[in-house]
Amino acid sequence: MKAISNLISVVFHPIFVPIYGLLLFITIKHNGTLNLRMLEMGDFLKLAVSPILLFSVIFPLFSLSVMYRSDMLTSISLNSQKERIPVLFLVSIYYGITYYFIRSLDLAYSHAFFGLFLSFLTGGIILSLLSIIITLRWRISLHGIGIGALTGAMLAFTQELQPMLNFEEIANINVLLILLIGLISTARLYLKAHTINQVLVGVFLGMFVQFFVISKHYWV
Repeated sequence: MKAISNLISVVFHPIFVPIYGLLLFITIKHNGTLNLRMLEMGDFLKLAVSPILLFSVIFPLFSLSVMYRSDMLTSISLNSQKERIPVLFLVSIYYGITYYFIRSLDLAYSHAFFGLFLSFLTGGIILSLLSIIITLRWRISLHGIGIGALTGAMLAFTQELQPMLNFEEIANINVLLILLIGLISTARLYLKAHTINQVLVGVFLGMFVQFFVISKHYWV
């Protein structure tokens, strides 16, 4: 059970949220996602996946590795609340770079590709900054924030991108995400990484922020 819980924690690590968010976004068959869905695989990887993978996954992981090897961190899993602060600050910077790059691409192509996904990235920046503020006083679950953000984002996408051609499929994905909240929360509690309050607050914070930002079409 411990091995399964660790695997779940790795697969659904919050660092992968931007990539998962992009994949959920293009799953919706709507005019707002049409141009991204119509791209050839190579163009899609270069335009959307590569910058997100580079700035929000690879660079943060590399920085985390450097900090660990330099004895700035005692554990890669960031068990220390104090050690989380500089890492979260660094991740927030990388998230901002990701947003800036994607927004620049969207402007270059006359807002033809990313649309509401920019609101998703804006919500991610807000959540990153809120995570830093909260972590100064309390050890909130970042995994909870991550899965909550994906669930809230998908619910908002479902509400805003209407009409869509695959509503039943998207409804099933929303149900799956809600089930994943329970699965991931159980894994984190089993590993004694967080208390139930820390997990629940993380989930509801992630869900509320992303749903609100996307449903209001906010982006910087």
